[in-house]
Amino acid sequence: MRSVVLACTACSLALVAGACGDSSPAVIDAQPGGDPGECLIAGDYGAVGSKTGAADSTGTPNSITITLAAAPPPDDLFLSLAAKGALAGGIAPGTYPITGADASFNTCGLCVTILAHIDETMGPAKFFSADSGTVTISTVTPTAQSTPSEISGSAQDLHFVEVNIGTDGSSTPVAGGCTTRIGSITFGD
Repeated sequence: MRSVVLACTACSLALVAGACGDSSPAVIDAQPGGDPGECLIAGDYGAVGSKTGAADSTGTPNSITITLAAAPPPDDLFLSLAAKGALAGGIAPGTYPITGADASFNTCGLCVTILAHIDETMGPAKFFSADSGTVTISTVTPTAQSTPSEISGSAQDLHFVEVNIGTDGSSTPVAGGCTTRIGSITFGD
């Protein structure tokens, strides 16, 4: 399996193309009045249900990758936990709002990202970073790089904005970019 790794300053992202997953929602335009192919993702995923993900499968410790849309090319939800932002006191079970530092890809410790249309050799065509919502971590076993962590929990009312990721790992919202939301999801590895 080929993997593409993108190291980011604020929150490490790593991707694996071709992850297994469930059936996908129809691709619709997530920006009113735009070209239906422009956004590449569902405008509203609604209640996603329960999904199984792969913990640390991408080389990023304390992360889980969950396939949202398996149809080629796939779209993944990527959750990464680091000891900053809401998790500055340590990576631990709890309910955490995505606000403040966690509402920005550049500073998040609780990083929730959608990787859209992942190409096996080129990586994702677009990135969407959560700027609001709530994540509940039910179980987590934080680890170092060499040992896979265990992560399970749920999220509610996630709102995502399209961002450009620079070569230095910084991100900026795309002016007039697409948005999407996930009403609810339960996840585990």
